Amino acid sequence: MGQIPGKVFIVSGKRTPFGKFGGSLSALSPIDLAVLTSMRLLAELSLAPESIDQVIFANVLPVTPDTLYGGRHIALKSGMKVTTPGVSVNRLCGSGIQGIIDAARIIRYEEAEAIMVSGAEAMSMSPHLIYGSRFGTKYGSLPTKDLLLDTLYDKHAALPMGNTAENLAQEFKISREESDQYSFESHQKASQAYLHGLLQPEILSVDLGKTQLDRDEHLRGDISLKDLSKLKPTFIKDGTVTAGSASGIVDGGASLLIASEVFVKKHKLSPLAEIIGGEVVGVDPSKMGIGPVPAIQQLLARFKLDIQDIDLFEINEAFAPQVMACQKALEIPLENLNIWGGAIALGHPLGATGLKISLTLARQLQHYKKEYGISSACIGGGQGIALLMRKA
Repeated sequence: MGQIPGKVFIVSGKRTPFGKFGGSLSALSPIDLAVLTSMRLLAELSLAPESIDQVIFANVLPVTPDTLYGGRHIALKSGMKVTTPGVSVNRLCGSGIQGIIDAARIIRYEEAEAIMVSGAEAMSMSPHLIYGSRFGTKYGSLPTKDLLLDTLYDKHAALPMGNTAENLAQEFKISREESDQYSFESHQKASQAYLHGLLQPEILSVDLGKTQLDRDEHLRGDISLKDLSKLKPTFIKDGTVTAGSASGIVDGGASLLIASEVFVKKHKLSPLAEIIGGEVVGVDPSKMGIGPVPAIQQLLARFKLDIQDIDLFEINEAFAPQVMACQKALEIPLENLNIWGGAIALGHPLGATGLKISLTLARQLQHYKKEYGISSACIGGGQGIALLMRKA
């Protein structure tokens, strides 16, 4: 290396379609999903796997033994050099964005020129855990836990994630009707994005043997506002959050190539966006969904920018009232937020989500010829993360 890296870029990215819970991708492990996207991305960029210096793997639930080997196995299975190291990161729903931030820092420290950041979640594979089975029990049944269900419960706050969204709905006076309307529009925007061919370029087709999966399975283009209004509140009586206004539980993977200006010029690449900076903050765990607000505010302050300077936002839709609270607090124009739909429509494969929304945002900046964008997510346990990018 030895050369000043200059700018750091999101060069390009690829993701799988997001498969519905128990659906078409349910037999694929997180490593399988990540390798599919990593290899396809390298092929599309006509880059040799040997040109990649490091792999960062974003994953929350290591549901298979192979998942624990994370970035290292992605490197080896993608054909990279045996000397290419890999590491896994877990900042829950912010893991994908954290991977991008980490990659940019490593490149700026001149420890690498090109890093593959992959993220994946095989939520359908989440196991039921049997505690005590190794050593037995003298009397009674062995306790079992549902890893997936328990992951969505914050023991410190003593609240399911959905209740934290209900707390925000009350604070920001968001009604059930407004929540349903937002959810309906998420599906509508995603359906329109598909209709106009806007999402397809970031998605690879997964070979399932007799069939191919090339669309997000959770999306319901035919869903109506009336359908959503009939759903019962999930977390509290007369609440706003239902199965229709929460992010979809799905399986999926994504990979982004993060590279230095030197690497981009050397390989004659056309990057999507320049990475300006990132920010992570902690918030009250009982209102964890508000995390993007201080993260975005601090990020903007550091770079002496205002909300009005940002053309487009992608804030992960953990729950409708959660993202609506962030929009209200930051006074983001709705026409600038999640313009191709969000996780309520497409799904939220934890470790891959930050990569997906950052890739989508970078592509939006190019498509609409806009300058600045921010991708952001709330994080279980009470955190927020945000990434500032500028069109390359």
